[in-house]
Amino acid sequence: MKCKQGLRHGKKQILNVSQGVWIDEQWLHKAGLGSRLQVEMKTGEIRIQAASEITEEAKPSKKGWETFHTLGDNAVIGCLKNAAQNHDRYLYGKRA
Repeated sequence: MKCKQGLRHGKKQILNVSQGVWIDEQWLHKAGLGSRLQVEMKTGEIRIQAASEITEEAKPSKKGWETFHTLGDNAVIGCLKNAAQNHDRYLYGKRA
């Protein structure tokens, strides 16, 4: 956006976007939004909201943990000694 002007005194202003949208930090502060934002896009609408802490703390599912615990159940026995401890050496030729 070439023009850096936008909302003034709570009134709407129409801007023509040519390269992107810049939202001044003061506008976000006036709107009561913090530095962590959540952007929701729908047809004809883009909504910017404060990111909630609940969104960040998604609880792992029971099925996810069950799947995690089964990893390695059907693993093929390898021929490398201490592969977990020497993985860099085996993968990249680096000395531990």
